[in-house]
Amino acid sequence: MTAFPHLFSPLTIRNVTMPNRIFSSGHLTHFGENNLPTERHKHYYEARAKGGLGMITMEVQSVSRHCWPVASVCFADTDEIIDRYKMISDAVHPHETKLFAQLWHNGHHTHSKISSLPVQSASPVPSPAIGEVPKELEEEEIQEIVQQYAQAALRLKKGGFDGAEIHAGHGYLPQQFLSPYSNRRTDKYGGSLENRMRFSVEIIEAVREAVGEDFIVGLRTSGDELLESGLHLPEMLEVCQAWEETGDVDFLNVTVSTYKTAVVAIPPMGTPPRPFVWMASEVKQVVDIPVFTAIKITDPQTAEEIIANDEADMVAMTRATICDPDLANKAKEGREDEIRLCMNCNEGCWGRCEEMGPITCVQNPEAGREGELKIFPAASRKRVMVVGGGLAGMSAAKVAATKGHEVMLYEKGAELGGQTLVASKAPLRGDLMEAVRNMEKDLARLSVPIELGTQVTEQMILDQNPDHVIVATGALPIEQPTADLVGPDMALDIHPEAHVVSAWRVLSGEEETGDRVLIYDVQPHIQGFTAADYLSGQGKEVEILMMGMRMVWSAFDTDGPTLLTHFMSLFMKNVKFTYMTALKSAQPGHCVAYNPATFVEHEIPCDTLVLSYWRQANDSLYKALKGKVKGLTRVGDAVTPRYMLQAVYEGYMAANAID
Repeated sequence: MTAFPHLFSPLTIRNVTMPNRIFSSGHLTHFGENNLPTERHKHYYEARAKGGLGMITMEVQSVSRHCWPVASVCFADTDEIIDRYKMISDAVHPHETKLFAQLWHNGHHTHSKISSLPVQSASPVPSPAIGEVPKELEEEEIQEIVQQYAQAALRLKKGGFDGAEIHAGHGYLPQQFLSPYSNRRTDKYGGSLENRMRFSVEIIEAVREAVGEDFIVGLRTSGDELLESGLHLPEMLEVCQAWEETGDVDFLNVTVSTYKTAVVAIPPMGTPPRPFVWMASEVKQVVDIPVFTAIKITDPQTAEEIIANDEADMVAMTRATICDPDLANKAKEGREDEIRLCMNCNEGCWGRCEEMGPITCVQNPEAGREGELKIFPAASRKRVMVVGGGLAGMSAAKVAATKGHEVMLYEKGAELGGQTLVASKAPLRGDLMEAVRNMEKDLARLSVPIELGTQVTEQMILDQNPDHVIVATGALPIEQPTADLVGPDMALDIHPEAHVVSAWRVLSGEEETGDRVLIYDVQPHIQGFTAADYLSGQGKEVEILMMGMRMVWSAFDTDGPTLLTHFMSLFMKNVKFTYMTALKSAQPGHCVAYNPATFVEHEIPCDTLVLSYWRQANDSLYKALKGKVKGLTRVGDAVTPRYMLQAVYEGYMAANAID
């Protein structure tokens, strides 16, 4: 008997029964090619169906060419897509999982440089994320879009899907009509709530007419826009009741926000769990149709409580099942301790999506690569030494052991985790340790011997004569930014009596600072921000100095929700940001700064200068072993300093190649 009886109870909507209450909500994958679904979609969704999900909602299917027509986004405006839908539904349905897809028009959340078509919306109010003024839709254009939704839904039905979800949340076109923030019309589509609802009601009715009574039609909606001038929950409760009264809506999937407040819709680590379940619960009190909930629900215990407490009828565990597609089966079978828990880092999922790249997962390199990556037993058992117990080394040891090799993992520190141990000490970053804990559990199940507190030397390896060595020795912080190491423009003249430390040593607790701290941040990651957060939380007066427009760089390096969460924390602690300024020297009690365009110098008083430079690969062992051992690979930051994503992936690939 399962420990989660409510979570694994069936739910019937119209003529379709979901075998349990866990679903994956629609999320962009960027797996499409030429605006059509691909084999990559099939393998991705099939893996999660095999893993026991009760329901999968495929990502947004654009109904109009005015929407963001990058090649990796699917367009449901042509019958060519029907066979691709059949490919996916035929892969998902044998596992009893039900399949839906979102119908989507993003309205003003695009720009004409992508589509070469005018941006469309209810009114000429620009998207807060894009900034281009949209064309106010004329009534004949509105009716054309309504029919585009209907025909897209019909294509889903012909493709074997069980239902369609009209995306009327996250500030997309139906919500742009609904919201007083974005709808300034004075015709029958604007003004009163009834008029602002008209567009969404017409879509609902047209979709139902197109698909008939034997097809599920649901809506995804934002329970609150979290904008002073926008939609709020009391008004949305009226809207949800009105949608239900049409008789054509079978469920409501309640999310939150618009693009202006999107940071809360994909909350990163350091934010509370299940933050908006209460909003779905409020909707559930006023409607009789099933209500779904979402946002940062990562473990089956939390999901069980939500269903048991009648807060919602189905629970989205989207990022959780990107991380572990077998989560549902493991929970049902009493193997909760084997679940690879999501740490909400956003690095491989939403971060990759922002980069327009195919999504994956830091902890699960197979995510998005299900058709190409698989661990097969080795042709012969080999002795494999893995040097370095960070994420790259742990990943390599896990995969090598899974293949059947004899593995020994060495770590010079007192515990596994490598640089994650330091990064996790920063405010809002503690959940990074979830990846370490998950790896440790896997290594224990595989009985991998681990030698802690062991400094591996070249001679030690030569004496053991292994079949293969994987070097995962990580990277080291730059402590002395000399010209030969960082280049003349970023080199610093440091007075012997100046108090200068690296951000890495501050976060690790190895170094203290004075009360006035200047952080010189010249790398495009969030190390400087987390150090500032850490020190300002101790009551220090902190200023971050950046040679360029660091916030712009960060937008390309870190996903939006993570970046904005850190910025909000820093703003609340009154951390000072100074852009377009470089440092020349560090003196006792002050630093000499200059404008990199005019070279005019000025002094900045500080007790301590904290250096936030990039890191350098710790590759001396690898170089010493080249040509001296049977097999040799280096992975992660020992190759060159990068991200968790590359560390785990490279460890996986290096070990999987040993046959």
